[in-house]
Amino acid sequence: MHKNRHRLIARTLQALSILSLCACNSNAHDSVAHHQHNHGHQDHKEQEGHHHEGHEGHDHGSGTEIILEPAQAKQFGVTTETVKPGTFNNVVKATGQIIDSPDASGVVVSPTAGVVALSAKAVTGTHVSAGTLIATITPKRVSGGDPNAAARAAVNAAQTEVDRLTPLRERGIVSQAEYNRAVADLEVARAAYSPAASSGAATAPIAGTLTQLLVSQGQYVEAGTPIANISGSGKLTLRADLPQKYYGQASTFNSAKIKTPYSNDVIDISAYGGTRHNAGQAVSTSAGYIPIYFSLKNDGTLIPGSYIEVYLLGAERDNVITVPVSSISEQQGNYFVYIQLDEEGYLKSPVKLGTRDGERVEVLSGLHEGDKVVVTGTTTVRLAESSNVVPEGHTHNH
Repeated sequence: MHKNRHRLIARTLQALSILSLCACNSNAHDSVAHHQHNHGHQDHKEQEGHHHEGHEGHDHGSGTEIILEPAQAKQFGVTTETVKPGTFNNVVKATGQIIDSPDASGVVVSPTAGVVALSAKAVTGTHVSAGTLIATITPKRVSGGDPNAAARAAVNAAQTEVDRLTPLRERGIVSQAEYNRAVADLEVARAAYSPAASSGAATAPIAGTLTQLLVSQGQYVEAGTPIANISGSGKLTLRADLPQKYYGQASTFNSAKIKTPYSNDVIDISAYGGTRHNAGQAVSTSAGYIPIYFSLKNDGTLIPGSYIEVYLLGAERDNVITVPVSSISEQQGNYFVYIQLDEEGYLKSPVKLGTRDGERVEVLSGLHEGDKVVVTGTTTVRLAESSNVVPEGHTHNH
């Protein structure tokens, strides 16, 4: 009996409607669906050898071959990577926090109550000098008026009274006690008046990088409200909380990768000139954890105080097979990758995973050197796999 070869071509309207989100209104039709071709025995042998060339002795399990036309694969960004064993670190995932140097940070505060008008320099990541205007607080726009204007008027009135009494005291027309009361009133008025509050200028107390804006344009603030944080140090500290069960490996974690809540990127701390502190280990304030500290260059892209994901990198291991995290497809708790067999044929292969460093994941079984694994466009191949509409003129033979 001649064996029928199962092939998949993405043609369903449902698959096309999903894929068209990435294809800018493409008019591609009849490209991905399940269908079968009847081949002669010789053709079947030849094509089987072609599809599995280079994979002799590798068992990826049985399964229906997935067909995705090369033009469609290119259109939807399907790319592959050839599996090659290499070095990979021992990895432990931990939580962490970016910490600013306490002796090299400053806070911009509002000098008076009023409405905030941010300056052009009020941009996160901008380097500012001491005294740089960060915001102007305008009390005149607030109901009740400007209390500092009344204080200024009181100073002017008290000064006028002292100026009037000074020549009269010299001629003995007013007593010394009356003159002293006028001078005291002037000092009280001056104490109540703030020239800085009068200008409404909220300025940087130190030179450094503006790391965080704490108010919005047009927001009402009270006097003393924090406006922005300034980091004056060229360094930040990364604290990673390592679970105590990994204490025996703690000395091996000399680098790390991090992922912040405000970015989808996983970044090696070497991009920040990251180095581990040489200080000895201590028990964390969080029970069950050991703090590990790294010094980072402060370039304004990391927000002090923010909590982040940390992938602590330990000793390197050789001859490890890894693939990008984007290669992995999870289905009902099981993990798979898609292997390209030839120009249009793909095969779903179950894999067992090891550790991951945020960018790549170790594959313990299911892949072999030389396999061509789909690394981008995995969803497209998965749609081709799940499509089961047969084009007109084709039938499934059972």
